[in-house]
Amino acid sequence: PPSPDPSEGRGSRSRKLRSVEEPAVEAQPSAPPSNRQPPPHNLPLELTSFVGREREIAEVKVLLAGTRLLTLTGPGGAGKTRLALAVASELAEDFEDGAWWVGLASLSDPDLISQALTRALSVGERPGVSPTDALVDSLREKRLLLVLDNCEHLIEGCAALADALLRACPDLRVLATSREALGVAGEANWPVPALTVPD
Repeated sequence: PPSPDPSEGRGSRSRKLRSVEEPAVEAQPSAPPSNRQPPPHNLPLELTSFVGREREIAEVKVLLAGTRLLTLTGPGGAGKTRLALAVASELAEDFEDGAWWVGLASLSDPDLISQALTRALSVGERPGVSPTDALVDSLREKRLLLVLDNCEHLIEGCAALADALLRACPDLRVLATSREALGVAGEANWPVPALTVPD
């Protein structure tokens, strides 16, 4: 009878060795690296640290989680602006479309409030469409935190605009600062304890 081919035995043994040495489980694909970018914002950079207000920041964050309009109230110099910015900075990543600050101190005409918002949010003007309607169309599907700063001299205009936006934009939250509450249905008011640091 023909003698067996020695190469067959070697091949068979090597195949058996490989089958034993190779792992029985399939390798799991590695998770792709995260390319998630931080949400956009236009929050002013604080030049000094806001120390000693951790408790207030925590309280405002809890309140804002349970209401869609929160107004920080208090006299001038109470630190309303700095507190609002500190809270917005800590919460910005919780909002897919970011946190946006709109300073109203320099405005005297309530009709300009919506235009200030369109500029801050980069909402383009369209012929025949009011700034308020353009804002509603832009923000309707967005998850966003809006900071309206220094509303006290434009209370009625701020209240009307906040009410219109909140009714039309379900994932919008508004954090306002003012010497008095806006008076909008569903609004929560948080009096800011006085600070020696001016707004």
